[in-house]
Amino acid sequence: MTTTAYPINFIHYEGIYEIPESARYIYAADKLKYAYASQEKGQGFKITSQKLIRWIHMGLALPALKDVHGRGMLITFEDLVSVRIIAALRAAGVSFPKIYEAEDWLRVHTAHPRPFAVEAIWTERTEVFAEFKNRLVTASRAGQIALDLLREYIIPVHGLTFEEEVAATWEPLAGILLDPEIQFGAPCIKGTRIPAKTIRGMIQAGDPRERVKASFGLSDQEMDAAIKWEDTTTTFR
Repeated sequence: MTTTAYPINFIHYEGIYEIPESARYIYAADKLKYAYASQEKGQGFKITSQKLIRWIHMGLALPALKDVHGRGMLITFEDLVSVRIIAALRAAGVSFPKIYEAEDWLRVHTAHPRPFAVEAIWTERTEVFAEFKNRLVTASRAGQIALDLLREYIIPVHGLTFEEEVAATWEPLAGILLDPEIQFGAPCIKGTRIPAKTIRGMIQAGDPRERVKASFGLSDQEMDAAIKWEDTTTTFR
């Protein structure tokens, strides 16, 4: 497979993802009804590799990727977060014009090329809100100040932790964490360096669950989270 070459300061060798696996992670998080508005319908948002590539070529991730060929494209953790936010907004019914308006405004005012990986984002199905300088603003309306009382009515679409205002980790399922500084950003059991796929792979290979659990010193909840996550990502079509 031909992969896309990037300047060394772009990659940092942390949290690098291929488009198909990015689509699987976003789809799995939605299907597991974690944080997305579409959970009310009981259905996952129809995310595909082609859709992610199209969004990236539309400029909705790192602008430098707009003209990169989709085959072999690699994206960073911040790009993954960006397209995950876009998927959540689309699942909630936010239009592309509103998403563009929000991203353009945030890009200018955060001075960050991937603003959806910087601010905590909310939606109420027609507008995009953001936490900016300790105020709630309507990013899809050029940063108009929004009433704080709206907070209890709007839908969170982040599920992220931030360091210095930039997305640092993503917990798509309780107990499963993507940290770009751990195992190159692979989904791991939270609080460990154990990839979820390692646990599922050992069980599929015939290792008894209790032996795997004892070998890694895991709880039943941690085992269940790893298996549930991997089972969901492998059913992606």
